Parts: sequence; C-alpha cells; structure tokens
Amino acid sequence: MFALHESTTPRNRHGERIYLGNRGQEMAVLETSTRGDGKAFIDWLTVTFPDSAIHPDNGWSCLPPVVDEHFAIALAERLQRILGFGIFEKRKNGHKFYLHSWSLGEDGRFGFIAIGGQRQTVLFELTGEGCMHAKPGWEAEMYDFLTSGELLTSKITRVDLTHDDHEGRYNVDRAFDDWSNDRFKLPQAPQSPAMAQFGNWGRPDGRGRTVTIGRRLSGKFLRVYEKGKQLGDRESSWTRIELELKAEDRVIPFDVLTRPGEYLAASYPALGFLNAQQTRIATVRHTVKKGFDAMKRYVRRASGAALAVAIAIHGAQFVDELLADVTQDEVHRQLVRRGLDVPAYLVADLAESDLDPTGHKGNDNVYSV
Repeated sequence: MFALHESTTPRNRHGERIYLGNRGQEMAVLETSTRGDGKAFIDWLTVTFPDSAIHPDNGWSCLPPVVDEHFAIALAERLQRILGFGIFEKRKNGHKFYLHSWSLGEDGRFGFIAIGGQRQTVLFELTGEGCMHAKPGWEAEMYDFLTSGELLTSKITRVDLTHDDHEGRYNVDRAFDDWSNDRFKLPQAPQSPAMAQFGNWGRPDGRGRTVTIGRRLSGKFLRVYEKGKQLGDRESSWTRIELELKAEDRVIPFDVLTRPGEYLAASYPALGFLNAQQTRIATVRHTVKKGFDAMKRYVRRASGAALAVAIAIHGAQFVDELLADVTQDEVHRQLVRRGLDVPAYLVADLAESDLDPTGHKGNDNVYSV
C-alpha cells in the first residue's frame, strides 16, 4: 500500500487521500494497514450517552450547574485530544432532533455534537470525512475513552465498517452472484436478505453500479459499489464494501473500533474471506426473544382456542399426550426456523472478544428472555 505522510497528503472533497493516476486524474487511496485491524476501517461513528455523565464527579472539568454549552466545550476538549480536531462553531439549528448542535469541522464536515430535547442525552457523531481526518490511532483512543467509565452508559448507535478493494477482486458482479447463490444468507435465516441494484446493469456505462444487501431500517445494511467509477474514473476497478450497523435490536460492542475487519467479515458468509478470525455482533438475546414471541403468536392464532377447549375437557395432561410423539428432529427444525438455536461457536467468539454471552459489555441493556 502507499506510504503517505499525514501532513502533506492532499485530500479530495470527500476527505479521502488522493494521488495522481496514470492519466493525471485524482485517485483516492486508503492505507487500511494503519487503521483498525488492517482488514477494514471505521467510516462513520455515532455515540450517545446521558448528559449526567459529564460532571465533575466523573472527572470532568466543567462545574455545576452544567449547561448545554459547557457540555459541548467539555466534550470537544476530550475529542480534540483523541481526534486532533474539535468544535468549529455553534450551529443555528439542531441535529437529528436535538435542540442544539455544534459542528466538528466547517459546516459539520467532520461531525457534530448535539444536546437537548432527546431524553437528556448527548450525541457526538463522526462523518466519513471526520474519520479520515482524525489522527492515526484514534480508534484505539476512542475505545479507551468509551470503556474508561468517563462516559457512563454510553453506547455506539451507528458505525460504518468499510473495506476497499482497489484491484476489484471482489466486485459488484461477484456480490450479485453471491446473493443469487444464497451466500449472504445467514445459517439460521429462512431466506437471503433483500437485495437491490442501482446503475446500468444491462449495459454498464462506466458511471458506477451498486448492490445493496438488507434494509436500512433493519439496522444492518451492506453496500458494494464501484467507488472508483463513482469518483469519475470509468476504467477503475476499485470496489468498496461498506457495512452500516445501527443499534436497532442489536448491541454494537465497543471493540468494533479496534477490530472492524473481524466484524465486517462475520456479517455475512460471503465476506468471510476478509478475515480468518471472525467475530459476530451479538443480537442473540433479542433474536431469541423475538423468535419466541413470534412462535407464541402463531400458536395462539392457529391453535389457542382449540387447546383451551381440550385442556378444559381433558386437563393439563392433554398437553403431555399431544407432545409425546414430537421427535427431537422436529424440535430442532423448529428451533432453527424460529432463530432459537444458538450455535456454540457464537458463544465462543463472544468469550474471545471479552464480552459476556449476550454480546455486550457496558454498552447497552439487553433484557433476558
């Protein structure tokens, strides 16, 4: 990969490092070996936490009564040490339904700090440009910050994990082929996730094509797209694999900041080639609870009244008689179908990542089933 000096490397309007190609055109490049675990990098980060966390009792310098501006300044000073940049200015408008916001970088290019009107929480957000402009090693420092106890009960609400294939060994055609052959289907899923195509697939015109896997509302959304062509190089083979994760019925562990490649590789079977050692973000307890609730609704709707009548006539032993002929194979198939069959290797992976079997460590509250 290219050895570029942080202070002299030019950047394009997207905040990406650039170099001149063979025809004098600007080409973006990323030194993934210096970011994360070398297989992927963080391209977006959103964190929320209670406003009560920023308080002198927790080691912060601001003094009570703590008002919105004091929150922002105290947090910005901490982010300055981690990222290498802080607040640019207070904005006239809020951000994402928060009443007050401050920009990190001009016009929020690098991100935002937002406070007020959202259940007494504070948000800070790094955009793709912010992640790229942050000083080398910021991911590990951010991990240390979030796990230090300085921000009590903080959680990652969104993170984007990105892998660049400059040679195009994994391209949009292969992604579509993988989806067509169920390689994006998780072992316990009843079917492959939704897929959509954008761009001219019938007659590729060099302006770029995209494959998306999943739905954004689900909290797990993958894009595979022709990044080089998007930036104007019609001959480029550069393909970007970009996974957007949101805390929608899932817990995003803090160590995603230092192990992004492992999490990206584990997101779908088709991406397993990215890293031999895979780590899954645990949605286990949410999945089990939702699967069990769905099964209860099905039984109630399909047979609830009949069971009630039978039990009223024959007593509770009727249920034992009804289940006597059910085989273990039938039970297993139902567990798999409902997403209740938790694989042993998942628990092992979580143990390796220093997480408890629920997949979280001080990152969110996941209620027992």
